[in-house]
Formats: sequence, structure tokens, C-alpha cells
Amino acid sequence: MTYIAKCICIIVFCLCWTGCKDVPEPVADSRVNDYALYDVSGDLHRFSYYNDHKAIVLWVQGNGCPIVRNALTDFHEVASGYSQKGFVFFMLNSNPQDDRSEIQKEALQFNFEVPVLKDPAQLIADALDITLTAEAIVLHPTTREILYRGPINDRLDYEVQKQTASNDFLKQALDRILKGKKPTQKEAMTRGCTVTRLSTLHDETQLTYTKDIAPILKERCAVCHIEGGIAPWQMTDYRTIQGWSQMMKQVLLSKRMPPWKADPHIGTFQNSLALSDSNARKIVAWIDNGLAYGEGDDPLQELSPITKEWKRGIPDAVIELKTELLPATGVLDYRYQSIPLNNDTAKWLRGIEIQPGNNQVVHHVVVTNTERNKESLITHRKQRPWTDNYIAISSQGAQATFFPEGTGVLLPEQTELTLQIHYTTTGKTEEDKTRIGLYYHETPPGKEFYALSPSKNNFTIPPYAQKVPLRVEDSIHRDINIHYIAPHMHYRGKSIRFGVTFPDGRKETVISISDYNFNWQRMYRLETPFFVPKGSKVWVEGIYDNSLQNPFNPDPSQEIGFGLQSTDEMLIGFFNYTIED
Repeated sequence: MTYIAKCICIIVFCLCWTGCKDVPEPVADSRVNDYALYDVSGDLHRFSYYNDHKAIVLWVQGNGCPIVRNALTDFHEVASGYSQKGFVFFMLNSNPQDDRSEIQKEALQFNFEVPVLKDPAQLIADALDITLTAEAIVLHPTTREILYRGPINDRLDYEVQKQTASNDFLKQALDRILKGKKPTQKEAMTRGCTVTRLSTLHDETQLTYTKDIAPILKERCAVCHIEGGIAPWQMTDYRTIQGWSQMMKQVLLSKRMPPWKADPHIGTFQNSLALSDSNARKIVAWIDNGLAYGEGDDPLQELSPITKEWKRGIPDAVIELKTELLPATGVLDYRYQSIPLNNDTAKWLRGIEIQPGNNQVVHHVVVTNTERNKESLITHRKQRPWTDNYIAISSQGAQATFFPEGTGVLLPEQTELTLQIHYTTTGKTEEDKTRIGLYYHETPPGKEFYALSPSKNNFTIPPYAQKVPLRVEDSIHRDINIHYIAPHMHYRGKSIRFGVTFPDGRKETVISISDYNFNWQRMYRLETPFFVPKGSKVWVEGIYDNSLQNPFNPDPSQEIGFGLQSTDEMLIGFFNYTIED
């Protein structure tokens, strides 16, 4: 090999090595003590997401606390300087008397520069034994163990403050972490306002399974955790709950369960599976206090398994799909089946039930009449056959879609329905034979139930990009009422919001899902229809995470664009509406 050739090889090797060394590596994280909280703006922060940082720094905030208010400049100085060194900073409010809106007012008045996490059930306060505001708590990024706790510095004391601090305790702790050393604890030095703990207000040692816990599990959890349901284990009795109790606590602390992703402070929904903060606290407190059984029969043993009976009675028509055979592993292309109804006259559909033959493999099904409404009734753009004319979307055990009272979907004569079925593999070969039940009105309803879906199909998400915003909107030229919403993204989806900008410029979010999870896509049914006057814009905003910090990401090295497969991306805001006029 010539000298020049050797030089070229060395240069190429160095360039390749330089490129490779900048590629991030996944971080080992057991997900134990993986806390998750909403900030007061509605964004959800799961601590494991920040496991690529040097540490997670929490500073306990409380409205009206003079020490917190006077220490804000000190805290902001530390956050500003050390954020560039690999630390992530949050304020944490565990005060039972402070709600989200009140904290937002405090943040505006005192110019907060760091997100405030709200701990309404005090699950994090219990886990970290928080008793005082103005305390800094530094957590290890992967184990979430406490590396340091104490004040920011010694500048403030009760009813007194110095011009400058003599000791910058938090800075010293962070510097030691940067050097790989253990920080010196200064917990006894903390001065702040007392955080009233819920555990001191209620006797949680008297909670029992039969009286307090099993009723919550029956109402909120056994919808999926039941024989024949989609969950991997069933809530059948006390012994089972006892065995799964620590796992239950873990998924509650990390907000992985229950799988209801809508922000609890935005919108109310008929089909909500949300678990209230008070009930989450009851379950965790009961686990921590010894899992007392109580008296009487086991309420979970009264549950009946899910059967293949129709939820709303025998349908007017039943369609059996052809059997689909599925391999043991792999990512599967969508399967499509067309169903001619052979109806000689027009019919009005009042509801539809999709009944998978195998709940473990059916991820979701979209039922569409691609020939209907080829011209948009409320926008000036062309209809998209698949997304703008869907009739029903089923996913993860929620297979029945019935339309609001007095509405229906028109099926013209000789309608042919098209079904798009997304299957997932289980580790063994499977098969599925899904059935469709159709329920008709006897007489035409007062209003037709329509569908529309703002969607974006021209975008690029770069490799390893962490927060990529995408937005799409439709201008509405008739008065409408929105009834159901189904925001849709794929594996890189991190958060998504659906909302309306009114003719006067006012903007309102109808639903916000800041912890988007591809596995848990739902049709969110509004408790009260949302009125949208003509001249408004309906919009969808999504944030995409193509980094290694996204645990759902199949390959962060890929540039991502629009596509039908789950490994591609979408931004769609499915919604159903009626026309007001």
C-alpha cells in the first residue's frame, strides 16, 4: 500500500470513528422508582426520560412561602449554570393547598424559569419524605436514589437573609457529582415552610382490600385485567393482587397505568378510565401499610369473564371476516378486507361493534366507507378517502362505537365497507377471525354523524432529534359540534394536542395527551359536544422524539417521514362531528 493510500485509510477511519463516537448510546435503567408528574403547563415528565443526564435536581416549591420566593434568584442561577453541564432542573410542589392554576399565577408573578411539577397525591412526597419547601433534592439519573438533599446555600434563614451566601451547598454538591464523588449531605441546614402531608390528615392504616381497594380495581382496572381481556394478567382475587402489588405501585408512580392518557385538567370524557389522585393514593398507601384484607367475601371473585356476547344485544347484521394467520414475531403490514353489505336500500347506522377473535393480536381496526362524502362538507379541501370517512375506530379492547343520541351514519345502497386491521405479534403463531356487528336505526335520525381528520403528510424528522414539533389545521366554514376525538401518531410520537382557534383569535385546547403511547390509542368521547363556529380553525399539534430516550423508538438513526407503517410517522386528528345548521 502506498503512503498516500495509507493516509487516505487513516483519514477515513478517523472520520468514521469521529462520527460514531458522537452517536448516543442507550442508558441502562431498571425503571424502578421511575416517578412521573405533570408540570403546571400540562406536560408530563417521567424521570427515566432524563437518565442520560448527570442528575435530576428537584427544588421544593410552595405558593406564598417567603423563603422560596426570596431564594428563586439563587435557584435560577444554579439552574442556568448547571443545565449546560448535564443536569436537569425542576421545581416540585407537593402542597395540598396549591392547585395547578394557583401555581401558574405564582409562576407568572415571580418569573419562574424552571417547570413546576405538581404532586397532588403526594406519592413523590411520600417516596422522598418531603417535609419542607426550599429544599433541594438531587436524584441519581438511573436509580433515582437521593445523592444530595439540603438548601441551595446559607443565605436565608427564618425571617432573616444575608446579602450574599457564605456556602453554596447545592453548587458544591453538583461539582462533586461532576467529579464522580459523593456529595456532602446538608439536610439539617434546610430552612423552609412545612409541607402538610396527607398521611397526617387521614388514618391510612385502616384501609382494607374488601372495603377500599377492590371496588376501585373493579371499576377502573378490571376492564382490561379480566379473563378474556387484553391485559397479560387478570385481577381475579386478593391473592393475585397481593402478588402483583409492588408492580401495581411501580406503574402508578410512573403513570404507566391506568392507560388513560388525556390530561385530567383539560376536557371531560364519557369513557374516561382515569384514576383519581385520591384513589391512586389509597392503593399505594394500602400497599405500603401491609395489604390488609378486611372482612367479607372477595369482591373480585364476583367478576364475570369477557365473553363473545354482543355488548348492546344481538346486532341487526353480523359480518364475519376471513381468518387472518399471523407469524410469531415481526412487524406486520396492515391487513385489509372489503365487506359488501348488499343492501338494496339506504340504511342508517346507529352503532357498530368490532369483536376480535383474538384480543391479544388485534391492535386496532378502522372501518371506512371510502366512497362516501368525496367532497368536504365543512372545509374547502378534498376529502381523504381513508381518514376523512371513517365510521368506527376500535383499539385495545374498546370495540363498541355507538353514535350520540339522535345521530347516525348513512350507508347508501350497495355500500361496501373497507376494514384496515393492525395486528401485533405475541411470540407464537396466532390466528384471528374478527366479527363486525351492525346496529341500524328503524327511522332516520335527526342528524348525520360525520368524520374529518386534519392530517399532515409532508414532513421530515431527523435522526436522533428529540423534540420535533409538527402542526396541521383545517379551516371550518360551517357551524359544527365535535363529539369524539382520536389523536393519532406512531412510535416517535411524544405528545399531541387537538384544539380550536376561534374567529376572534382565541385558542382553546380540547384534548391534550402529553404522554402519548402508541399502544394506548383511544376514541375520546366528549362529555359535552364542543361547539365550533364557522370561520374557526381546527388544529393538531404533535411533538416527536426520534432519540434513544424514547423507549418505543425502533431505530433513532433513521430519518423519518410520513408512512402507513408504525415505523413511519403520522400526525392525524380524527374527529366526529354533526353540522349545527
